Parts: sequence; C-alpha cells; structure tokens
Amino acid sequence: MKHLKKVALATAISAVSAGAFAELQVLDESSLQAVTGQAGLTIDVESQWEIGEFAYKDAGYLLIQGIRMGGNSFGNGTGTAGSYLDNLRLEIDIAGDGTDDDNLLHYGFSQMRGNAQRYVDAGNTDVLFADIAGGVDNTRDGLLVDDRRTYGDGDLVIHFDFTDGWANEGGFEQYEADGRFLSETYEDAELILEHAVDFRFEIDAIGLAASDYVIGSSGLDIDSNHSTGLNEGAAGTTTLISQLGIQGYLGPEDLHIENNGNGFGADGSGIDHDGNGAPDIGTGNADSKIYWSSYFMITDLDMYIDIAGVQISDMQIHNKRGDRSGLDGTSSFDFAHSIREIYAVKDAVIKLNSAAGTNGSNNFDDFVDGIAINTRFKGDIDIGHLSFGDTGESIGQIFMTDVESDTRWVISAH
Repeated sequence: MKHLKKVALATAISAVSAGAFAELQVLDESSLQAVTGQAGLTIDVESQWEIGEFAYKDAGYLLIQGIRMGGNSFGNGTGTAGSYLDNLRLEIDIAGDGTDDDNLLHYGFSQMRGNAQRYVDAGNTDVLFADIAGGVDNTRDGLLVDDRRTYGDGDLVIHFDFTDGWANEGGFEQYEADGRFLSETYEDAELILEHAVDFRFEIDAIGLAASDYVIGSSGLDIDSNHSTGLNEGAAGTTTLISQLGIQGYLGPEDLHIENNGNGFGADGSGIDHDGNGAPDIGTGNADSKIYWSSYFMITDLDMYIDIAGVQISDMQIHNKRGDRSGLDGTSSFDFAHSIREIYAVKDAVIKLNSAAGTNGSNNFDDFVDGIAINTRFKGDIDIGHLSFGDTGESIGQIFMTDVESDTRWVISAH
C-alpha cells in the first residue's frame, strides 16, 4: 500500500509538471524586462524591541541600560513603548537607466500629492487639497511640495511612509465609507496624516563603569532620585543620563545607497600624501555613499542629566515657526528635518602622534581609515521645563526658532 501511494504521488506530480511545461513559452529579452524588476518591493512593518544592556569595553565600560522602542498608544502619552511601532511601509526599489521612468522614485513628502488628490477626486471643495495635489503648500507661504526624485542607475532606494494614513480613524475603507474624503477640511486631514506613525523610545540610563564591572549586572542608578546625595548605583559606576523618554511622530524617511563602485576620491577628496600637488588616487571619501533623510516630530522629551544635576521635561522638536521649509527647501509639513551622509574614508585621517614625512607631508603608514558621519538638521526646539537638582522648580521656558546645524564626524581607531 505504501508503495502504491508513492507511485500515485509520483504520477500526479508528473501529470502536473507535464501540464505546466505545456504552457511555457520562451520569452525574448524585451519581454523579460517587462515582467521582472519593475514593481519593486513593499514591506509593511510592525516592530517592538528591548535591549537590557549595551556595553562597550575599552579599558573601562560605557553602558546603556534599558533600551526600548515601540509605539506610544497613538500619541496620547499613556504608552511606555508598550504598543508597536506600526503602520509603517517600506518601498524598496533599485533605480534603472530612466527607461519608463524606472529611476524616478518617491522621496520625502512626494506622496502627499497623491493623498491630497484623493480628496479632490471625492469632490472636496477645500482649494488647499488641489494646491497640495498640484505641488504647492499654500498653508506655508507657497512652499513647493516634494516631487519624485531622479536616482542613478543601480542605486538602492528605500522610502519609508505610512501604510494607511487613516488607520487611526478606522482605516482607509471606513474613512471613505463615512464620506470624510468629501467633507473633511484640509487642516483636519493634514493633522490625521501627520499623526499616522507614532513612536516612543526609552533609555533607563547611560553611564560609565570601572574595568571590573560585571557585564549584564545593570549596575547604573536609573531612578533619577538623588535626594539622599548618595550613589545608588553599583560601586565603580557613574550615571550620566537617566530616565530618557522620547515620543512623537515619524514623517517620511528615505535611505539612498549609491551605485558608484568601491573606489575612493572620485569627488576630489583624495589626499596628497606624496606632496606632488595632486590628490592621490584611491584615497579620501568613498565614491559610493549612504544618504538618510528623515522627517520627525518630537512631542515630548524628558531626561535627567545626572552628571550635571539638570532635569529637562516637556521638550519638543518640530518646524512650526519661522522658516517652515525642510533642508531641501520644500514644505516640511511641521516636521523637523535631518539628513545624514555615511561613507568610508581611506588613508585620510592622520594617525595619532604620526611622524612627518618628506616635503612636509605625512607618511602613508601614518594615516588610518575611518567612517564619516555628516548630519544636517533644521527645525524648532522648545524646552518646557528646566530645573536643577531635585527641586522640580523650573527656571522658565526656552524657545529656539529656525535652528540649523551641520555637523561632520570622522570616526577612526587610534
């Protein structure tokens, strides 16, 4: 009987295979191009994670304890990373050579144009929807709205945005069934879309520990209570920051990895090691770089800076005042904007205590490799409460408008 079952199974597979091959046709190159690699990849994400302790050892230790990431109960402040970071969609594409616009991909708030068009198509008469759909934000002095961006052939592009902008209102289908695309004002609709992806990030404590620290023992003082004046952490530890909590909303994010090969210095960044007046080929900045653009809004940031005895509460980061454009000059939709460049650096960082070479240059062996992390930021920063020690008495509120910064790091071992 067992043998008969095997024969029957083999016969069935053969029959199916024969039928399948009977339908196969040889496709020419143009046909293959039409059916492969054109749609990209879409991934919907729900995430919640926690790390009990992160320890970096040099001789002593740098410790980060109680790291958590998740949602914030849709922004009502009741969550402590207890819900998921969700309603987040990743669109993954590898750009082509421009045929059929296969290198023209979403960037920043470009999808806001299509979102606004939904309201226009539903017959909504609020002219601001038509303006946004046409690429102009007339709620912010006529700033342009991001459009799709052209990328290089072979570049990897990951665009982060919400899965369903109306998830907090019951979802797209319910929203449409209730007739809200027709009746909603632009002001209300924008607020709903801005709050589509909420998050909360927490760290219990960041601190230092002596070389005999036992990894995983969670020895830092994490309760932000120093009224006794005594060290409540383990012996040989010092807490720098404790009870860090950040919550808010995520706007669109874009991760772009260039396809410019693995060489160095094509951008003119090569280093003149031999002193001949010309940059050496194969040194300097990597030709292929990583770019990460992120829009975010922090509605509440609290922390205790233990080492200085400073309490910061009710801190917010946004872009609701003054110049309301992002770093690209387009509308930020009230989100702060940050852009990071990350790339390798070869034979460009002078080694500590390096010896001078001929012609005033440094010897090749006196340079080390590193990683460059360049960060630009634009937004407004508000601090609602600032106090010293455990008094809880605030010295007042602080408001900073149109903050712009450009910070460049090169990290290497010495």
